[in-house]
Amino acid sequence: MASELGDYLRACRARVRPDALGPRSSEIRRVPGARREEIGAAAGISPDYYTRIEQGRVLPSYQVLSTLAAALGLDEVETEHLQRLARGHRRNTSAPARHHVRSEVAAILGRFDDLPALVLGRSLEALAWTPVAATLLGLRADRERNMARRLFLCPDTRRLYPDWATVAAETVAHLRRITVQHPLDPATTGLVVELSCASEEFAELWSRHEVSGVRPVGKRFDHPLVGRFELRTEVLTLPEDQQTIAVYDALPGTPGVAALARLRALAASAHGRSDGPARHGPSR
Repeated sequence: MASELGDYLRACRARVRPDALGPRSSEIRRVPGARREEIGAAAGISPDYYTRIEQGRVLPSYQVLSTLAAALGLDEVETEHLQRLARGHRRNTSAPARHHVRSEVAAILGRFDDLPALVLGRSLEALAWTPVAATLLGLRADRERNMARRLFLCPDTRRLYPDWATVAAETVAHLRRITVQHPLDPATTGLVVELSCASEEFAELWSRHEVSGVRPVGKRFDHPLVGRFELRTEVLTLPEDQQTIAVYDALPGTPGVAALARLRALAASAHGRSDGPARHGPSR
């Protein structure tokens, strides 16, 4: 992980505004961001010691990593990522990912049957979804179900998001974090290799070394049948299953309320009356 740690530190250093660390140098900077000596000074360590950390020649203590994270302006998720890289966590941190949806999880999904909701696996594979989610996202059991692959390789999915660049960056940042948490997961690492080769945009985003955690966000859609609207995404984590349930809802008084009503009507027309969520793949 030494090379990955150095790459991550350099990427973070490039994002630091030098004036955030003190009076700016009058010298012309050949590269963006802060210099090694500036980060070292902000973290209370020598430039030489910081250089050796970037080069993977020393293993910094937890305290040094914490001060580096503060100097680099890292948030909680980014700091955790830094610690994992430094400690070289090359083992799987949990059991192999599940590719089925337990009946208990399917029952939870059924509680959101009037909303777009879906169960996602560790590598962003859609494992189960409600009819409204199928109508919103164009999900079908016989089509591509990996949300990252759809985002970068399927034109229809790209057109669905007016803020595609933001959604794409968030997706890649999530995958970057997952590959460090589960470095031996062949599905996730294989997906990253595939998309890096198939999409220049993915490869460029991957090179930024950005990471992000699960958090509620607003997401805008441009649906071919419903038009433009915004929904808020809430994510429920299922640590034992290594899965998440993503639920989309509209804030009261926004165009998303009418859009959801239209999506429900379209889903009812396409799927008929539903007594529960659409289920794909084995469940138990």
